[in-house]
Amino acid sequence: MKEIKIKICGILPLTKKQFIIGFSFFFIFFVVTIISFYFFPPQKSPEEASFLSKLFKDYGLLTFFFFLIWLIAEGIFYCNRFIKVQYKLIEEQKHEVDIRNQYIEQHKKEIITQRDKIETQHNLVIAQMTTISNQKKELLDSIQYAYRIQCALLPPFYYVNQCIPDCFILYLPKAIVSGDFYFVEQSGDYTIVAAVDCTGHGVPGAMMSVIGYDLLNQAVKINKITKPSDILSFLDAGVTDILRQTHNESGVKDGMDLSVVSIDRRMRTFEYAGAYNSIYFIHNKQLTEVKSDKLQIGVNEDGITDVFTNNGLPVVKGDMLYLFSDGYADQFGGPKGKKLKYKQFQTILTEISGETVENQKQLINQKFMDWKGEQEQVDDILVIGIRV
Repeated sequence: MKEIKIKICGILPLTKKQFIIGFSFFFIFFVVTIISFYFFPPQKSPEEASFLSKLFKDYGLLTFFFFLIWLIAEGIFYCNRFIKVQYKLIEEQKHEVDIRNQYIEQHKKEIITQRDKIETQHNLVIAQMTTISNQKKELLDSIQYAYRIQCALLPPFYYVNQCIPDCFILYLPKAIVSGDFYFVEQSGDYTIVAAVDCTGHGVPGAMMSVIGYDLLNQAVKINKITKPSDILSFLDAGVTDILRQTHNESGVKDGMDLSVVSIDRRMRTFEYAGAYNSIYFIHNKQLTEVKSDKLQIGVNEDGITDVFTNNGLPVVKGDMLYLFSDGYADQFGGPKGKKLKYKQFQTILTEISGETVENQKQLINQKFMDWKGEQEQVDDILVIGIRV
């Protein structure tokens, strides 16, 4: 509370404490003076003395008693003034407190309103999160089931080992389901091996992989096609027809890149054809690339099926043959976060080619993980290694 001051006799501004000190001083002075006059009265003044002299000498006791009464009256008067001013100040402060209380109450109501809005929004967010969580679970359950179906389409490893006893397959989907897939099938004296990279990854890629796998089955198992270039032409016509890509009917421009190898077990010969997917073979630590045709499977708007090149592979016993998609070479990582690229991929394959196929799979997987580090996997990974 701020200090109160009032003017005494309209002249001297004093605080209540200063007033009480001054009042006490004069009160003691007058009381002491009255007692002195009472017990030690002064001699009477002569006749010729002035009025004031006679007043303070002859009537001193009465005079100072009058001043004491006047002082007490003044003290009561100014104490009442102090009380009134203080009361007025208290009223003003009370009014200010009431205004503040009203403001606080109004602010409190606003806060309560905002709290209610926040709680409503929170409940709405919780409900939306629950809905999203349920939808996500349903979606993941569906994708997991699609993964089971996709895995069921792929040849089991025991069958792969029967067809190609000395081989490995590194298969790392980016998402749960994959746009990359491998195909291994026997047709008479021939073993057909394919590494396929469909457009996209995840669910769209997986849908394309089902189309591709079905067409490969039709080509090899039903139509008994064993020549790699003819298999590619069959797939090219099939994808274009299924996706209605002639004259851009559907607007869908998806397709697939793949490499196909046909192994004649009786004659021990190897043939290859590729659509944007080259292959490597390594003889005595020397890597040779057999380039593919720069023709994609599908997307034939003119309706004319592409013709692919059939290549004989001059491999001998003990050589390594590698089929792959582009996911491994396109992975970002390393100390600078750059792509691994095909040159480094070739170096890795050359370095590990002398190992057993089991060790090669472990080594190539470990080198990929080391390169990727904390980076996100950018694409599906598929590498097939075959010991001739």
